[in-house]
Amino acid sequence: MDVTFVCSFGEPPFKMEVGFFDTVQDIKQKLQGHKGWPAAAVSISHEGTRLDDDADNDSHGVTERYGLVEGSVISVALDDDGAKWRPQQQKSNNSRPGVKTKWDGVAPPAPPLRLTVVSRCGAGRLEVAVRARGAVSALRGYLERASSSGSGSGGFPLPREGGYFFIHGQSVMDEARSFEWHGVAAGDEVVVFPGSVTRGPAY
Repeated sequence: MDVTFVCSFGEPPFKMEVGFFDTVQDIKQKLQGHKGWPAAAVSISHEGTRLDDDADNDSHGVTERYGLVEGSVISVALDDDGAKWRPQQQKSNNSRPGVKTKWDGVAPPAPPLRLTVVSRCGAGRLEVAVRARGAVSALRGYLERASSSGSGSGGFPLPREGGYFFIHGQSVMDEARSFEWHGVAAGDEVVVFPGSVTRGPAY
């Protein structure tokens, strides 16, 4: 999933792919490879909560522990050991408290929508966190990664040929639409059915 990284030291915001099962240390190592920042000098946070390396010891990835989803925003800071990697312009404004940047005043991202996915392709249930305004198609990618990961008792069950669709309530979900559009609320179930759906032209 693509996550936006916003830096406190003048580096322009950028996007980078983060795995659903990545740990905090995995993300820091990716930042080191992508930007050259020493992983040990990087601090990252999400919605005001610092992502702690110690939490990696319980084997939970950042998506499960901190609710990261496609489109989430992670804040990045460097300690003194990483100072030489900071852009020079940060000394003129961003290091002073109270100096506004283009990100000030922007509404924080909406909290993730937590729902349960139930598979009719086998005995499987999976709790996931998604963006309410994100397309349902993002769920397909999430489940396919969960299926191939082999986590838990062999991974989430999906048809081998990839032919399946989603049901919420009594309705087939249009994967191009958002969860919000479908009226999905926190705690709802989305059911995976094998097969395919033929749709008429959209009006």
